[in-house]
Parts: sequence; C-alpha cells; structure tokens
Amino acid sequence: MKSFLPNDIKDENRKIIFDIVMQNPELAKVEIAEKTAMSFVTVSKIVNFFEEIGLLTATGESREGAGGLGRKRTVYRFNENSYVTAGIQIIGNRITALLTNLYSKIIDSYSIETDIPFYSEQFISIFEDIISRMKEVAKKTNSVVLGIGIGVDGAINTRKKTIRMRIQDNKEQDYNYEPIIENLINRVDLPIFLENDVNASTVAEFRNLENSGKALADLVHIAVGDGIGGGLIINKELHRGFNASAGELEYMCFDPEYRRSPSSVGWLESKLGIQHLLSSYDLSSESDIEACADYVGKHLALAMINIISVLDIDQIIISGKTVALFPERILERTRYYVGQYVEWTPTITYSDSHHSTAVGAAVLSLQDEMIKVISG
Repeated sequence: MKSFLPNDIKDENRKIIFDIVMQNPELAKVEIAEKTAMSFVTVSKIVNFFEEIGLLTATGESREGAGGLGRKRTVYRFNENSYVTAGIQIIGNRITALLTNLYSKIIDSYSIETDIPFYSEQFISIFEDIISRMKEVAKKTNSVVLGIGIGVDGAINTRKKTIRMRIQDNKEQDYNYEPIIENLINRVDLPIFLENDVNASTVAEFRNLENSGKALADLVHIAVGDGIGGGLIINKELHRGFNASAGELEYMCFDPEYRRSPSSVGWLESKLGIQHLLSSYDLSSESDIEACADYVGKHLALAMINIISVLDIDQIIISGKTVALFPERILERTRYYVGQYVEWTPTITYSDSHHSTAVGAAVLSLQDEMIKVISG
C-alpha cells in the first residue's frame, strides 16, 4: 500500500481546492469546506495561501450564514489572469503565438512568417522578440508568465531526444532538441515545454469539448495535410507512448506488398498527403471532387476503425489541409465507410480551428508549471 507524507496530502488538498475555485469563481471559505469535506481550518490555510500568491482576492463582499444566522462569510474571487502561459505553434513558415490565462482564454495573439527554421540559431532572436511582446502584454494585465509551450510540426522521440523535421525537397532530418530548447530557455528565462503540433492541438480540442459541457474521457484526433498524424487522449491524459510516437499514423499500412524506403513516406501518408491528392485529382471538376472526397473518406475510415477497434474510443475529430478541401463531403464519406466497415457508430466531427496547436501547447505548459505554483 502506498504511504502518503504530510506534504503529499497538503499538495493534493491544494489541487482539489484549485479545481473547485476554477469551477466556482466566487466562494466563501465555508462553502469550499462544504464542497470538499475538508475542515474549515485546512480550507482557511489554503485559501490564505492562494490569496498570498494572487490566485484569489477577497472581494469585500460577504454573505449571510445558513438561514441568515451566524457570522458573515467573506467571498473570494478567482483571478483567472493571475498566471498565464505563452503557446507558440510553428507550422511551415508561419509562427503563431498566443498568451492564454488559467481558463485557456486568449489574452493576446501574434503571427509572423519566416523561412528561418525552428532548429536554426537565427530562430533564437525571433523567439526572444515574441516572448518579449508576450511579457509586455502580461504586465498590463498584472499577470505572471509561468512558461512557454511550443508545438512544432515534427515527430518527437523522447527516448532519443530527437525531433524529426522536414527540410528541403520534402526530406526529413533528425535534430537533438535538448540543446535547442536549452538555448531558448537561457535567452527568455522561462521553462519551455516542447510537443508535436498534433498532440498539442488534440489537448486544445479536448479542452474545448470539456468547456462546452461534454463529459469526455477519451478522444482521437486525426490531422491530415502535408502529412498525417494523430493525437490520443485516454482517461483525460495525453497518451504519448514509449518513444512519444503514439499517433504517427503515416506508417499505418493496409497493403502487405508495400515496402518503405529511407526516402519515402509511410503508406497512409502516401495515400492521404495533400500533394498526392492535388496531383491525382482535378479539383475544378465536380466528378473529381466527389471521387477525391470518397477516396479520402475511405482511407480515413480505415485508419479510424483500426484505432477504435483496439481502444474503443467514441469521439473522433478530423482536421487539416486535406479535410479542409471539402470538409462536409469528406466527413459524410468517412462516416459512411466507418458504418460499412464496423457495427460501431462513433461520433466523428470536423475542426477548423487555426490556433489549436498554440492553445494546446499553452495548456500543456500551464499543467506543468501550475502544479509547482500551488505546491509552493
């Protein structure tokens, strides 16, 4: 049986009350005690600590005790902008940076285009300028910038500490990401969380569904564009796998004769990559549009049923440049073929969110850093 030290219990209590005040942004101490079944003394200590670090503010308002009896209760308000994180998405030659608060609401956004790649030394000055801007905005809202999340369109291997990036002529190359991140941390003096773009956007899509009132535990997100990737949320946690390679759907294969060479992409990417589709179909022709949508839907459905037949996940989101060609048609054909292949009827939807990678990267950074804040 696992034993718990006093500090473990204290930290767990703080996490519980943090979640409570996020969901109920104006509460008195006794109301928190009622919701948590903690003693008033314990709640009072934690609320006082949260007030010290700026998470809560005494509003000056008070409420009567139960039935109008007893001492008045001081009401505390949750400060959603007290702590913020920066989320940065680097996809192709476009960089989008967002400053988000504790509810993942966007406080500020900024975008630039550059041909300088993420792994280049020249990228450091661009990054410094972006974070300097974010810090200035945070000052105006009296916010503390906790950290930075970066979502990059590259395959990250946490065991080898490498990130695989596209270079010239659509080729790929592995880079050691530790010195890259270390250089950036030294320049901006903030912790940095690195994630691939699809995983980060999956976190954002899950958070968005939660905020809309859907009680989910699991989610599959499939993004199809220049490549194809997937993100998995299982039991409300991002599933990365042994090498952090979970969701590398480009290697999914349904052709036993297929052989991948060092210069080729995976089988599924060779079928669904947008360049392959644009070279195979005349998208000014209605018949070709219909044929392309059917082709994409059929292959997406194959990928989906092989995921959900193992994991039994109901909620699936599709996104990306390929799907954006004609989303309604592709969505309809995908649903049709899933119904043809299996007896399940998962919920399949389309997302056209343009900043989900940046939002998700900010959320991942916040999850890491906020634990440190409330642990004191």
